[in-house]
Amino acid sequence: MKNSVLKKAVRMITNNFGLKILAVVVSCGLWCVVDNINNPVKTVVFNNIPVEIINADMVTNEGKVYDILDGTDSVNVTVRGKDTVLSNISREDIKAVADMSELSFMNTAGIKVSSVRNNSELEFRTNIDNVKFAIENMVRGQKVINVSTYGAPAEGYVVGDVKPSQNVVRYSGPESLINQIDHIDAVANIDGYTSDINTSVELKLYDSDNKEIKNSSIKMNITTVNVAVSILATKIVPLEFVVQDEPADGYVVSRDVFSMPETVTLAGRSSVLDGLTRIVISDPALSVEGMTENMTAIVNVKKHLPSGVQFADSSFGGNVSVTVGIEQIVRKDIEVPARNFAAGNPPENFEVTLREVESQDHYTIRISGTRAAVDVINAESVIGVVDMKALLDKTGLEEWAAGVYQGEVVFNLPDNVTLDQNYYMTVIVQAPEADGGSDNNE
Repeated sequence: MKNSVLKKAVRMITNNFGLKILAVVVSCGLWCVVDNINNPVKTVVFNNIPVEIINADMVTNEGKVYDILDGTDSVNVTVRGKDTVLSNISREDIKAVADMSELSFMNTAGIKVSSVRNNSELEFRTNIDNVKFAIENMVRGQKVINVSTYGAPAEGYVVGDVKPSQNVVRYSGPESLINQIDHIDAVANIDGYTSDINTSVELKLYDSDNKEIKNSSIKMNITTVNVAVSILATKIVPLEFVVQDEPADGYVVSRDVFSMPETVTLAGRSSVLDGLTRIVISDPALSVEGMTENMTAIVNVKKHLPSGVQFADSSFGGNVSVTVGIEQIVRKDIEVPARNFAAGNPPENFEVTLREVESQDHYTIRISGTRAAVDVINAESVIGVVDMKALLDKTGLEEWAAGVYQGEVVFNLPDNVTLDQNYYMTVIVQAPEADGGSDNNE
């Protein structure tokens, strides 16, 4: 019974077997056609996918560094797959990897692409097959940071000290790049400032042609530095010179002491500059001892500046040229009108007269000084005074008594004109005559 059933089933399967196989094949084909219509195969391009470098320690452990050449650290990936699969794939799902343990003798490593999802259902093509590497010895170095400023502070202000928080930067990288480094700069912006600045400044590397070197293969222990910049007020201050010693006999220092420049522009804190009206300079170079003609000397003003003050122009070293005028003394007799003399501070209850004034129209005195100083003296403007109080002190008297005295005359001459000698006048002090005496006689 069982055998008959089995035979019957076999006959049913094998009956028209070729037609049945054909029907299966046709069905599968129809399914594929329908599937391709409803879920076609498509391609999507993902550009600039970064290439992850793995096993880089195979190189770095040997004291070497690598740099990726020709922009091969990113790749364009074309992904092929069913539409329903591709619709779920994003750029973030695509991974590109280069394994440095598989580095070729030409310093290249193949790029392998995959997807974090549906990877087995996708096909990948890339625009480049390999990452290209430049492998060099790693070298280290260090340089002093060049700190400077750009821009200009507000009008009336200048830059004072410029100080970084640290002076040296250490770096490492490929030998060919490190050998190009000529200097490292930190430049702080001070444009328009009126007060001190403390700012973080980026460090930049430059070659000998002053071209910036930018490469991620160069590592530095710091990439920025704090820079403190002092901003100082300015003030124009005149120079005043003290002439030392005396010229030769018969000569005098004139008032003409000139310097080039005559003023200096100083920089400092406002609290210091506000009280500064001039710079007084007494220097051994300004000695005129024994001289008979003008003297010119170079004097350095810098050492005479007060503490906390500097020149606004940092390029100015402080040297100024000073010329001291030396002139021969001339003498001149002038006749002062008698009416220009008087007794000053006359005592009460006494009459005071100057005998020489009463007896002559003019009083002759001899004055000395430079030609220019003497020539401007107008005898009509010269006034002579005998100070009676000073005369009393000189006599040693406690109070005035009638008598005849010798009093020194003081003249109103300018400082650059002197008398050749002291001049005295006869001072007559007498009690006034009694009023009304003629009436008593009558």
